[in-house]
Amino acid sequence: MSKLLDMIGAEHFDLYCDWDNTEPNHGADPTREYNMVDLAKAVVDNGCELGLGADGDGDRIGAVDENGDFVYPDRLIALMADDVVGTEEGKDLLIYDVKCSMNVEKAIIQAGGKPMMAKTGHSFMKRVLAQHSNSLMAGEMSGHIFFADNYYGYDDAIYVAARLLELLSKTNKSLSELRSIIPVYYSTPEMRMEANNDEEKFKITKKAIEYFTKNYDCITVDGVRIKFGDGWGLVRSSNTQPVIVCRFEANSIDRRDEIMNLVLDKLKEFGVTSFRKLSSSYKYLSLIHI
Repeated sequence: MSKLLDMIGAEHFDLYCDWDNTEPNHGADPTREYNMVDLAKAVVDNGCELGLGADGDGDRIGAVDENGDFVYPDRLIALMADDVVGTEEGKDLLIYDVKCSMNVEKAIIQAGGKPMMAKTGHSFMKRVLAQHSNSLMAGEMSGHIFFADNYYGYDDAIYVAARLLELLSKTNKSLSELRSIIPVYYSTPEMRMEANNDEEKFKITKKAIEYFTKNYDCITVDGVRIKFGDGWGLVRSSNTQPVIVCRFEANSIDRRDEIMNLVLDKLKEFGVTSFRKLSSSYKYLSLIHI
């Protein structure tokens, strides 16, 4: 990324750019706020317009604004929607995964694009992107962002960084001003329940799908995303571990927690006893007993 910034004439300060698999400074995931603390401080201390982070293999991106505030990946997707819609004739589809905020769909529609929710997982995203000739971009809450707009449709943090800088160059607004335009919803971090094995994981998720689809308006592209109009709840099986993943969002904290408790109470009936989740400060793991 440093070489790219040199090539496009951007002044920059580099942090921890020498590859080291022992991760001596922090974890490699740039979509976790606690891994971006040093970057946020450097941005503020040096008066930078933004900070950009990538993981070790360069396929996931994270960002902080000029105030050092973390910008979640789904907000980056929402910000870029208006920039990509209309760039190629006959292309208007933007794809996002089931963990993304409601503001992603709203931003895509407002930009004049067509939103499409897809299963979580970068391999699934690439497949869906390739299957639709009218697609412009796909993005995940995990920081994998794929451009088919003037690019090759794979997740490349370096290219996404260049597109984000291009977006900022077209406006007099700062990154914090741009993100303030996006509607604010209140989301939980991912909540994870470790099942004894994959069989148990799928059994509990199946029960959740069966119950909630019978009683609520739901999307079942990946587990079940329960729609409440003013918020949503997600129950899905992890693609890689014997883990059930939940996430909740609403237009107020109280409503979010109400939705969360409704779903978790039902999961308790299905045999779930505890969740491991990132705390609201994203600094440590805590155990919630339900």
